[in-house]
Amino acid sequence: MKIEKLEIRNFGKMQNRTLEFSDGIQLISGENESGKSTVHTFIRSMLFGMTRGRGRAAKNDVYSRYEPWENPAYYAGEMVLESGGKRFRLTRNFGRQNANAKLVCLTDGEVLSVEDGDLSMLLGGVSEIVYDNTASIGQLKGRTEEGLADELRNYMANYQGSSDGELDVAAALDLLKQKRKRLEQEQKKTLAGLEKRKEELETKISVFTEECRQSEENLQQAKEQMKRDIYQKDVTIERVRKMKKESRKSRKWGAACVALAGFLLFLCILQFFHIDSLLTRTGLGLAIAALLYLAYSLFRHRKTEVEQVVTEPEEQAIRRQQWNVDRLKQELGQKQTVLSNLQSEYEELCIFMTEKDHLQEELDALSLAGETIQSLSVQMQSRIGDRLKQQMSKTLSSLTNGRYLQVNMDENLRIGLHTADEYVPLEQVSRGTIEQAYFALRMAAMDVLCGEEELPVILDESFAFYDENRLKETLKWLAENRTQVLLFTCQKREEEALSEMGIPYRKIVL
Repeated sequence: MKIEKLEIRNFGKMQNRTLEFSDGIQLISGENESGKSTVHTFIRSMLFGMTRGRGRAAKNDVYSRYEPWENPAYYAGEMVLESGGKRFRLTRNFGRQNANAKLVCLTDGEVLSVEDGDLSMLLGGVSEIVYDNTASIGQLKGRTEEGLADELRNYMANYQGSSDGELDVAAALDLLKQKRKRLEQEQKKTLAGLEKRKEELETKISVFTEECRQSEENLQQAKEQMKRDIYQKDVTIERVRKMKKESRKSRKWGAACVALAGFLLFLCILQFFHIDSLLTRTGLGLAIAALLYLAYSLFRHRKTEVEQVVTEPEEQAIRRQQWNVDRLKQELGQKQTVLSNLQSEYEELCIFMTEKDHLQEELDALSLAGETIQSLSVQMQSRIGDRLKQQMSKTLSSLTNGRYLQVNMDENLRIGLHTADEYVPLEQVSRGTIEQAYFALRMAAMDVLCGEEELPVILDESFAFYDENRLKETLKWLAENRTQVLLFTCQKREEEALSEMGIPYRKIVL
């Protein structure tokens, strides 16, 4: 990937500034405070955007430092770049209220999307972290040799331990650990809820089982009572039948009595008129009346007795008992339905609790992912570490004219340089050599991690501690091994060295 042009619309102190670049070394010269850091930051912001800090950090973050004083809403710029044989225009507005990014292919007019990852694809998938630790190199400002050796050791350890210049494996494992902890808490909470529901179901099943048993007993008692009522009804019917039969006999006997009484009455009436005694007449009349009353009463008693038997409340009792039986059957059926539903839910709950649920599957998957990451990280560290040391050794050898042939780092992260005759610990070499080793590590990491798309190398006052020979060797290596180099400087040394060696460059004065 190459940068062809920058259009700095309004960024920091720069407004409406156009910078054009070509292949090879671009020497961007300017005095202090002339805008070199502004251009450097602009390139980085165009490629990866800017994230605002939060709270107190926002006062001194990159966004705030370069936010224009004049017309801050128009905090914007444009970049034309070339990637994969095509030209693209990237436009960004960094404003607080209207931040946006647009990407257009100038070769075929296709409108692309930064949000959907099209820009990342043009950059070969290189992240901002990789960019900061490989292609973008600043000066190691004023560190002692010991401090610089520690810095280099940390960088090399990080590169050897991961694929993008920082300990991503540990971070990934930590994320998995946190997610596992959240899932375990969720699983614990879920299981507690399931246990509670299980206990509730057990209690309800026990209650409804007892109620069903009691209802069955009540229903059985009601059925038995109805059987007794029906039997009593049958007995009553038989009794009525017998009484009706007797009643018919009684009516015949009563009719005979009435007929006899009538006959006697007839005789008495005949004799009544022949009896002279008043007392005798009265007695005879009373006797006749009593005989008639007796016959009538006997007939009436039999009729009433039959009627009373027939109107006994057996029918009503049977109807009431039948209604009670039906009610108990319905009540029992409802309770049995509820009990069946509770038992089904209980069985499903037990099966669910004994089988591997989705949370456990996720936990198992996280465990497997952690094991896989650890296993792959070991393999990756070995492969990347070997490639990194080989490439770093090759670059350092070229930069030092073959003096240092190999770079090594042991399990205690101690870095050493191999000459043709001896092994030299990093702490024993000069600051300039350490600077070269640092540079070689960056370039080696760039080759290893940015293999899909070579990025422009951006050097911001990176050679301040280089002597003339080291500076020339480094510039020569860059000219031979990198497609585009943006070299920011406030000195004449780089320009003089390039001219002396006959290396073509493009000079841009800020």
